[in-house]
Amino acid sequence: MNKILRFLRCNSLLLVAIAFASIALAPTSRAQSSEKIEKHSRKIEKRVAKYRTGTLLQVDFRDNSQALGSLGNVSDATFQVTNTESNKVQTFNYDDVTRVKKTKEYIGAGSGPELHFHHWVPVLIVAAAAGGGIAAYEAVR
Repeated sequence: MNKILRFLRCNSLLLVAIAFASIALAPTSRAQSSEKIEKHSRKIEKRVAKYRTGTLLQVDFRDNSQALGSLGNVSDATFQVTNTESNKVQTFNYDDVTRVKKTKEYIGAGSGPELHFHHWVPVLIVAAAAGGGIAAYEAVR
């Protein structure tokens, strides 16, 4: 017991200094984390501002959920996305978002690239021209 009392008497100033230092440093660590969140929010805001209204976006959130939809109104603190499945407008805070990226997925069932007729138009025109050329060649011969 005497050793403990002697230790406390000799090092009391040191212990008080450590206590004050730990109390003084605690708010700065919180301030640094809030600065990181603000910096990340500004980064997300800049990234969203690059996209045009109507761009199809995938939004990833801090809680590991996702949203997929087209970009709507953008403000200083929030942005809106029209959900592709429910067609409802959702408003998101930049603070809640971890990542925003443009996606190339098609909206709606059966609207994949293999079903779009406009992709086949050039192929059909070339095939018709080749068939007409072969028919004309055979008719002359």
